[in-house]
Amino acid sequence: MSQHAQEQEVAVRAPDYLTNIKGDLCELPPEYPVYYFFYGTLTAPATLQRIIDLSEEPKMRKAKLIGYALAKWGDYPALIDGKSEQEISGYAYIVQTGEEAQKLACYETNAYKEAHCLIYFVDSEKPTEIPGKTFVYAGDANALLEQRFDRKLWLHQMAGKLV
Repeated sequence: MSQHAQEQEVAVRAPDYLTNIKGDLCELPPEYPVYYFFYGTLTAPATLQRIIDLSEEPKMRKAKLIGYALAKWGDYPALIDGKSEQEISGYAYIVQTGEEAQKLACYETNAYKEAHCLIYFVDSEKPTEIPGKTFVYAGDANALLEQRFDRKLWLHQMAGKLV
């Protein structure tokens, strides 16, 4: 079979392949409401309440992520890809609206980006796991692991938070 014929066959098969993937393999969380996993300062209910302007203390569930690691970004923890067996403990909260999500993103600054994840709950409530979102480090994870800290980059990434 010629290279062109092989490319056409792949192009024809690809959409069918994608539509036949089992839903739970690549299930994305709904837009809102959606659980967010927190591992740093946002695990403090009072902090989360203040950041997203809640009238009462948020109900958070003890949870973990698997396959991630934490590194230090200056004084802050930064979630990065880890080994498949690594676990990060934290808390999950149901973000109700895009406005709440935007407030969280502003709080996290440009140093972090939103990412899809699978949240595993470690309490006795249901569900025990659910697709959700978290904030991961947006910079060079290797630089963090090598403990290289770029103050100019830090100032740039924190600009939105310091204004």
